[in-house]
Amino acid sequence: MKSVIQNFGLALAVLFSMFHVTGCLKGDFDTPPSNIPEIKNEQIITFDQMFEKLVTGKITSINDDKYIEALVVADDQSGNIFKSLILKDMRGEKGISMSIDENELHALYPTGQVVYVSLKDLAIGYYEGLPTLGVNSGSTVGRIPASLIRSVMVKSGRTASVEPIKVKVSELNSSHLNRLIQLDNMQFETATPSTTYADANPASPQSVNHNLIDCDNNKLVLRNSGFASFASQVVPQGNGSIICVYSYYRNAAQLLIRDVTDLNFTGERCGGGGGTTGSRISIKDLREKYTGKDVTLTDGFIQGVVISDISNKNINGQNMVVQDGDYGILLRYKAAINVPLGSEVKVSLKGGLLAPYKGLMQVQNLDNQGVEVVGSNKSVTPKVLTISQIDLKVHESTLVQIQNATLTGGSKYSDRTVKLSDASGEVAFFTNESATFAGQPLANGTIGVTAIVSNFDGKQLYIRNLGDISGGKPCDPNDPNADCDGDGVVNGQDCAPANPSVYPGAACDDGDPSTINDQYDSQCVCKGTPGGSGGINENFSSQTDGQDIKINGWDNVNVKGNRKWLTKYFAGDKNFYAQATAFGNTGPAEMEAWLITPVINTDNTSDLSLKTSFQSWVHDGLSIWVTTNYTGDPSTTIWQEVKGLRIATKGDVNQEWVPSGTVSLKSYGKNLRIGFKHVGSQAANTTSYRIDDILVK
Repeated sequence: MKSVIQNFGLALAVLFSMFHVTGCLKGDFDTPPSNIPEIKNEQIITFDQMFEKLVTGKITSINDDKYIEALVVADDQSGNIFKSLILKDMRGEKGISMSIDENELHALYPTGQVVYVSLKDLAIGYYEGLPTLGVNSGSTVGRIPASLIRSVMVKSGRTASVEPIKVKVSELNSSHLNRLIQLDNMQFETATPSTTYADANPASPQSVNHNLIDCDNNKLVLRNSGFASFASQVVPQGNGSIICVYSYYRNAAQLLIRDVTDLNFTGERCGGGGGTTGSRISIKDLREKYTGKDVTLTDGFIQGVVISDISNKNINGQNMVVQDGDYGILLRYKAAINVPLGSEVKVSLKGGLLAPYKGLMQVQNLDNQGVEVVGSNKSVTPKVLTISQIDLKVHESTLVQIQNATLTGGSKYSDRTVKLSDASGEVAFFTNESATFAGQPLANGTIGVTAIVSNFDGKQLYIRNLGDISGGKPCDPNDPNADCDGDGVVNGQDCAPANPSVYPGAACDDGDPSTINDQYDSQCVCKGTPGGSGGINENFSSQTDGQDIKINGWDNVNVKGNRKWLTKYFAGDKNFYAQATAFGNTGPAEMEAWLITPVINTDNTSDLSLKTSFQSWVHDGLSIWVTTNYTGDPSTTIWQEVKGLRIATKGDVNQEWVPSGTVSLKSYGKNLRIGFKHVGSQAANTTSYRIDDILVK
């Protein structure tokens, strides 16, 4: 019998010609394969047959000239699934995770694509408990090298509908692993107006596990990546259905969604709850309900402005302070609550307990779903008082301002002996050790302080952030424990306490192209060590995968957008390289990034060469420039473009390295810095450009 794929040869040829006519596929990455193998029906096996080689605690090379016919049910388009595709057997019910050392897999193998996978050079095993198809790397299932993708995984020319199987949480078992499933009557255990799928902090995105529960209180973990395009979106508060991949990691099952469209949580939550009910009560009246005995609250809500600042962490993660007029109160939740400073909120009191803790009146045991944000960027004017005028019965959990005050009793904010004093007296000044400013030196001299009044077996104040401190005399550089320039080095160890970029060990440029690793010594003298010819031989092997390039003497600058040149590592040939790209849902609207070398003396070394490559070509985004007078800002520097170097472009093979050839830089000047410039945009110019093996000799 002729190959199933061969039967679609004509259709593929038509598709290929359409690609040239319409240009609707994205670059070389999406070009259909030209060498389709002949696959006979008897060469195709089911997942069940493949799973016969799956052995706990062992990685098994398959070594059979067999194929599986599979449907892609989940891809990496949203970024929530990393370097993997989830496949379903077209001839059975099993699923498998296929591990591939490449991003943007959806561009070639999108959800709904039917593929044939060659098993000859692959291996099967458990990766952290999950059945996985990849390569045999000895101790684990390794990722299939990107260079082998097209030969291992061939598109059939067909698509098929992707349908989940409906199942209950109580019915899930190992047979459902790597399957696309649908669970009904599900909801987030914790879902506030500020609960996001993950932490999308650009500096350090963090994955987050959320508990999902059904109406019988069965619980499962939903895993969300900090790199997912939906990481910063707020989770839905209602109840409904979820379509997801049933997965496993180490000791527990987990769920993975492809995108937020996989959730339909628009119904009423199990058992009700969430939102506010009953009548509004003022915080003043709420506080007056306490007459010496704890009070269980059954209904009603308060409304006010959040005066605590969770982002700077000088408050317990489960606490929030809200002020309404002249009165405020601390609210204590069942789980961490993340409502920003200045939010106007309606807070359900149902089920809460009004009671003091260590003297501080609060509403405890509140449901996280009972918060509704009705406004943002609101402000509360602090009441100007002297320390002696602060009355806990009136001012507790409200903002006050103390003028003409001083901080004493410690060297940094988190010291437990710190007090705030004015002419009328003194008060304990508290800073949580986890606060972002905990280790900062105390403000000097006469200051103004805006703070929240608290009570912990006695009166105390605490600030939200360092913006609550005003005034103060200039930092004394002779104080050995202060850090006058804020560079993290105290004055006693800083040879230039007024300059944040100059301190022992800081990188510098001594102007001598024959030295490398220049840095300031203990006397703030910039010194380097002999570096031979003063040339460059950079292969980025000293860098960390996934981190911005940081090489002593080099500059990595983003003129437009928030991305810089990034270190990447390809395990297939164990190679590090530099990459710049605007690709992805989180890519910048406009991007201009520069990677700039140290000074090169062209009298000694002048011949430049390197290697370049691209992924998914749509535009020429890489160019190479030199300057004799770098200002520290690429946008204000006068540059000359280097001509004569070959840079990978349309027509070259996707992801293959292209040697540049060699050009002499002598004609451009004597002391040069080389700038590798990448420009792009999220909407259109998304080519990922890579550089490596930069050599000046």
